Amino acid sequence: MSNQLIGRFSSGAWPWVLLVASAFIISTNHILGRYVSGEIPPFGLAFWRVVVGAAVVLPFAWKELINHRETIQQHWKLFTLMSIALMPVGNALVYVSYNFTSVINGSLILSSQPAITIFAAWLILGHTINKFQLFGTAVAIIGVLVIILRGDITQLSSFTIHSGDLIMIGGTLGFSFYTAMIPRVPPTIGPVLILVVVQILAIAILIPFYFVETIVYKPVPINIESIMVIGWVGTAIAVVAVGLNNIAVLALGPAKATTGLYCRAIFTTAMAMILLGEPLETFHIPAIVLIMIGIFFVTRGKNRPREQVSTELTEKSN
Repeated sequence: MSNQLIGRFSSGAWPWVLLVASAFIISTNHILGRYVSGEIPPFGLAFWRVVVGAAVVLPFAWKELINHRETIQQHWKLFTLMSIALMPVGNALVYVSYNFTSVINGSLILSSQPAITIFAAWLILGHTINKFQLFGTAVAIIGVLVIILRGDITQLSSFTIHSGDLIMIGGTLGFSFYTAMIPRVPPTIGPVLILVVVQILAIAILIPFYFVETIVYKPVPINIESIMVIGWVGTAIAVVAVGLNNIAVLALGPAKATTGLYCRAIFTTAMAMILLGEPLETFHIPAIVLIMIGIFFVTRGKNRPREQVSTELTEKSN
């Protein structure tokens, strides 16, 4: 997909359409992560996901990869950090968490990502945080606490945190910092090239985790189910969904783009109830309300265009 074609989908209502489409596809990632938990090891699934994704995208991006190799080399630290945040910290921890928690719990915790992204954008991009965003962050955090405590405030005395929820919070941190780092990528590097560079680096980063998991825990089974799951997460999720999300983030900015999590939470919760038979617990309702209110206020800020961010970073370095 050329940068010119991508540009056509970066204005008007298109970024929002891409966000919704991406949210729906990514929702299936959570369903599959829970469905294959205990069958396909998490780091093995994450590893083969990026291997398949890179193999699919590379034929369409290798010329651009060569043309921009000097720029990529100059920013190798940024791309490495993005790869770490997205894969071992982000996606792999999501797969790990679903061995210990429900899809509904996990997806709702993950939907609090905008609150963390705001602070990540403040740390990485120097974005200001207004009073609405601070209020929204506080409300979203309360919503997450409702899930962690299962709606029972008496657990605060022992502060018992379910391991799956805690791991999902770690995954949320990874996605937040990845989202906040995207605008730091030079404007000459398009969304498709960002995707392939991050995936190639992620392969190298995940190899040691994959080998240790294979030896200590279990290898990825070779059967029809594994091939179908890896094929889906490696193409539809790792390429299509992440690519659409990257376009939306570049067009809307990291804070506004995370409003796609509204849709993701709805899609994932509905799929979990219909396909996995997970119940909607009483404590989920106030948690959903609090997190969504928090997201609304968190996204009440303006984001600087990617080009402006790049110019300011260049000026600081000179």
